[in-house]
Amino acid sequence: MFGRLLFLFIVVPLVDLFLLLWISKLTGLVATIGLVVITGVIGASLARRQGAFVKGQIKDRLAQRQMPADLLGDGAMIMFAAGLLLTPGLLTDLLGFSLLLPAGRAFYKRILADKFKSNFQVHQFPMPGQRQPNRQHDPNIIDGEVLDRSSDRSSD
Repeated sequence: MFGRLLFLFIVVPLVDLFLLLWISKLTGLVATIGLVVITGVIGASLARRQGAFVKGQIKDRLAQRQMPADLLGDGAMIMFAAGLLLTPGLLTDLLGFSLLLPAGRAFYKRILADKFKSNFQVHQFPMPGQRQPNRQHDPNIIDGEVLDRSSDRSSD
């Protein structure tokens, strides 16, 4: 984990700086600064528009008494994208713009979901009264039942 963070905090800004210097050498300083300003303006506009759209969808879902978990993830991605667009650089701007597009967010959500799924194991246990599946004895599994005694005590 430390290696990945080191990469993100050192290598990515250096690549961004290198790309800006390279473009500046090809096009000139004024054009490079103009490019940074234009990507900032377009990014801010797109982030505001996408943020307002997702916020409206979240309100609609909550009004229908539905949990907008996927939309909350979209909102977090839009905020992260806005942060990336604050930093001057082409690599971070490219990632930021891809997070502002709904198709880009769907792509990253699939990648994150696959990563999380590979890190977790889900075991289903039968409900009381159901037949026990055939499984080998595992000393780490303790069979038991949960009783809610709070309703018994409230009547005292």
